[in-house]
Amino acid sequence: MKASLKLAYKSVARANRSSHLRNKKLYDRKATQRRFETENLVYLYNPAIKPGLSRKFSKPWTGPYKVTVKISDLNYEIIDQKGRKQVVHMNRLKRAHDPNFWKPKVANASSEKKPKKAVTPSSEQEEDDKVGISSSIEPDPT
Repeated sequence: MKASLKLAYKSVARANRSSHLRNKKLYDRKATQRRFETENLVYLYNPAIKPGLSRKFSKPWTGPYKVTVKISDLNYEIIDQKGRKQVVHMNRLKRAHDPNFWKPKVANASSEKKPKKAVTPSSEQEEDDKVGISSSIEPDPT
């Protein structure tokens, strides 16, 4: 019984190996290696949908993102327009061809506060005149 099980395991392992090689050969015929260079713009495939939203109207490709580092032939580090970095597999990336979509947000512009307009008595008077408020207060004759 033990000998027949060993023989069965060997034949199954051989069949799995040959099946794997045959499938790899078929896959490699049409597979192409995509390469991204640093500073390339790409879109990220993210099919996850928030609970309660319809899959029909979801957009699985987000971006654009910029490739910052090529970690290996398969993994890349990308950065979004807000400056957040993440490492993703190349199967989740596709090239973005229009560089006009890349508009990173500048950290200094968002942190700067706009100066408030100084209020002068003459500007208050002009605003009151526009609204129709009289600024002169007359004493009651009685």
